[in-house]
Amino acid sequence: MRKKIIFISILLLFALVLSGAACGKKETGEGGAVPSGEQAGEKTESLTDILGKAKSVASYKYEAVITTPGQPVATQKMWFKQNKIRMEMNAEGQDMVYLMDSDKQTAYMYIPAQSMAIEIGFGKAQETVGESPTEQSESIMNYDPVTVGSEVLDGKNCLVIEYTAETGKTKMWLWTKYGIPIKTEITTAKGTTVVETKNIDFGSISDSMFELPTGVQIMQIPFF
Repeated sequence: MRKKIIFISILLLFALVLSGAACGKKETGEGGAVPSGEQAGEKTESLTDILGKAKSVASYKYEAVITTPGQPVATQKMWFKQNKIRMEMNAEGQDMVYLMDSDKQTAYMYIPAQSMAIEIGFGKAQETVGESPTEQSESIMNYDPVTVGSEVLDGKNCLVIEYTAETGKTKMWLWTKYGIPIKTEITTAKGTTVVETKNIDFGSISDSMFELPTGVQIMQIPFF
């Protein structure tokens, strides 16, 4: 019973942390190699064409470095495979793992140190983890994005766009080769949050990365 109380306390602390939060060397590419074919002078593509490329990305992983006003810099590790997502992060010294499956509409918050997980609403998890690359590429066009220029970040050709969504005014650097964001700035009344995508790898990902380990105790708590 004491173990369950500690676990629930950790979850409450984690929820409070989340509520307070609203380019140099080349990154790793397909199969661990740096992607090629990004030479100057390539033909201009429309924003719709570039965003559409995200649909063809079967799987990839990366690290997201998040800088939020008044908060320590945070790093999240993300894995995407078709309609499955895994996110690893640390909150107040506690390692947390989110596992989501949009086909099954299931989501779990897993704490490895406790060998426990809690089943949470899929929508609640999506608010925290965010959309998959395909979902994001499809939803951006709903906000009437405006192209404001182009830049090269981390050796990647990027289209720079701006739009306003529920989360705030957004400026995004889209990798033109794959249609995925390399950098995002979200500005609200509290300041600007910056999300930078690092160490991208398009290699194969095992299905086990999106599953709870054997023997993990699953809890169900109403407010989650």
